[in-house]
Amino acid sequence: MAVYVKAIPTLKGSAAERFVKMSEDNLLRRRSVDFTKSAVNSRAILAKRSKNK
Repeated sequence: MAVYVKAIPTLKGSAAERFVKMSEDNLLRRRSVDFTKSAVNSRAILAKRSKNK
């Protein structure tokens, strides 16, 4: 027997408009992640490790 938990909430009116505006703004501000510092650090660790073998 299935048990009804609760209905899925739906945004309406000004709350829905505000949500859509915020999500569009966030999409415009989206950036990619720069891993160059981590890659340089990892290569240095691996180079140091290979010298010690």
